[in-house]
Amino acid sequence: MSGILLDTVIIIDFLRAFRSSRPKSKEHKYHSEKAIELIEDLIEKRIPRYISCHTIKELLQYPYISEQEEARIDTMLPQFIKILPTTMKVAKVAGYFSRQSAEYREHHIEDCYIAAAAVTYNLSLYTRNPDDYKYVEHANLKVTVPYQYQPSVSRD
Repeated sequence: MSGILLDTVIIIDFLRAFRSSRPKSKEHKYHSEKAIELIEDLIEKRIPRYISCHTIKELLQYPYISEQEEARIDTMLPQFIKILPTTMKVAKVAGYFSRQSAEYREHHIEDCYIAAAAVTYNLSLYTRNPDDYKYVEHANLKVTVPYQYQPSVSRD
């Protein structure tokens, strides 16, 4: 399989652009704009786009999610992103990763499954949070940071 597995943070950045409250900070605005540019570029280049089903879980887990946000997740994402299931093979790879790191077992279980999906399906993993995947020691995990906010350094 070829393509890009988008981490939850990239999808959050993308969805933030469609909220009625809009991004509230320069950093959020930058991330939203870059996420839209990234996804538009991948679509234009016909590069397959995927997310793990665990990303859906992460997006929906917040107790104060609005009905509009949930509707966007349910209707908008499947229009341009394929959602990968957790197969037995993905679960076994996630189990292996979890066994290798207590940090993964205790704090990063969703990231463990996302990394396992990237390795199992041989997809590049795009994230703004590469440290979430530093516990995975696997030659086939290719992590890319497609954009990152760099605040201006103020001068006195």
